[in-house]
Amino acid sequence: MSTLRTKTMSGIMAVLFVSLAMPGCLSLVLGREMMEGARGFPEVKETPTEYDLSHTFVVDGSELLPTQTQKTLFTPIPVDDTVQGVVINFETTVNYHLGDSDIRYVQVELLSCEDDGSGNPINCDESNPIYDVMADNGSYEPERIELDRNENPFDSGVWSLTVDGRGTGWNTGLTIVDDQDSWTLVVTVIRPCLAFPDDDFEECTPTIEFE
Repeated sequence: MSTLRTKTMSGIMAVLFVSLAMPGCLSLVLGREMMEGARGFPEVKETPTEYDLSHTFVVDGSELLPTQTQKTLFTPIPVDDTVQGVVINFETTVNYHLGDSDIRYVQVELLSCEDDGSGNPINCDESNPIYDVMADNGSYEPERIELDRNENPFDSGVWSLTVDGRGTGWNTGLTIVDDQDSWTLVVTVIRPCLAFPDDDFEECTPTIEFE
């Protein structure tokens, strides 16, 4: 079999495989475009969507001993049936931890919830959090959690990501004395996407947009 024919057959089989794995409307749209030769054979890639709730504490530096402040951040995370995986990256930096008397902390909670129809989470499963961490003993070392839907299936819906913390920090412009408590929290949702030759495979459209 010639090299050209082999590549052609491989491309056709790849498209058929992708189409069969997709919802009905999506497979019909993709199939129509392929049959019409409008866009050529696509490549299946992955596209990440990041939800970044990182924060750095900076309070009024006019005080001799800066006060502590509270911060709470929240974001809904839509998780549709095409989502293949979710990656959670979390860490904290707490300067000059004072031991048991230190009341600074950071708490993270990621819950699986239903969609209220407007993109907001309702009926969250608080008894089985997807991710739940309380960092209250100084700095929390970098942690990376990877959720693979094929290995550990998870529910679709609108997930609820909340982080609450207490810390301090000051910025006087003097590097030797400036310190800020902080946390890094980034949740990345991974979906399949299709890149077509008419875009030189540079643009990748999430498969959910074809539905």
